[in-house]
Amino acid sequence: MNPIRAAALAPTSSALRPVADWPRLPADLKLSITSGVAVDSRGYVYVAHRGARPVLRLNPDGTLDREIGAAVMRESLGYDVLNHPEPVAMDVRPWVHGVHVDPWDNLWITDVGRHLVFRFNSAGELTLTLGVDGVSGDDADHFYQPTHVCVLPSGDFYITDGYGNARVMHFDAQARFVRAWGRRGVAPGEFHTPHVITADTNGRLYVSDRENDRIQVFTLDGTLLKVWPDLHSVDGLHFAADGFLYGSAGLDNRIIRFATDGTIREVWGAPQLFAYPHGICIAPDGAIFIAETGGCRVQKLTHA
Repeated sequence: MNPIRAAALAPTSSALRPVADWPRLPADLKLSITSGVAVDSRGYVYVAHRGARPVLRLNPDGTLDREIGAAVMRESLGYDVLNHPEPVAMDVRPWVHGVHVDPWDNLWITDVGRHLVFRFNSAGELTLTLGVDGVSGDDADHFYQPTHVCVLPSGDFYITDGYGNARVMHFDAQARFVRAWGRRGVAPGEFHTPHVITADTNGRLYVSDRENDRIQVFTLDGTLLKVWPDLHSVDGLHFAADGFLYGSAGLDNRIIRFATDGTIREVWGAPQLFAYPHGICIAPDGAIFIAETGGCRVQKLTHA
């Protein structure tokens, strides 16, 4: 952690309500540390957690549709490279992290334990693997605990390579490496844990630079446009169909709605409403889905 951290944002509203009896999972399926959530155009909800059957597709009503990647996802030994100068072993589990659904309903998953990025098609079939299994690095072919993926309508995609490295990587629609930018530091354009990346409809990329308590805004070629400072512990980001950017501040148990100029429009939080909201996704109808690492659960919330 950096020694100086921003203050937590005070809630401006508590007008979010969890949807009762959602999800409705089989009795023998228990969510563990729940890291990511995404919704596709058909209303399926994808959930990543660090337990048995780590990637799930849920029906819109919250019932289980199927497991994704059963033949691909596996346990690995996770390392804490964020808080220690040398890797410190944590434990063996599926170290799934980021979840993203692209414009064609492909599902992208990052695995921080194995240093891999996976893409599954809408039928749940593996169609792409990037990285070298179990081998970290900082070149065009390796990741070091990649955190998230964002795919544009052009097919180009961006990966935050964010715990071990501190960079954004750009690939074209054929998965060919184009460029990377960023390094560990606190200066504008540098990162300390680029955690999630999302894009708006005007060609701007938003990166949650979590341990630097800020969001950084870039052009598609990596040119820095703006730094939004003083945002404590923003883990998740999602640009929604309503034109707002939503963030989840895990340590503070807050959900934040931003205008694209960085203005904070609303901060949601209430006692016991969240338990470390790590991942966030906004459905086209405005429902908010939250993946909670502290609560080991996924929530669906609506505006009261």
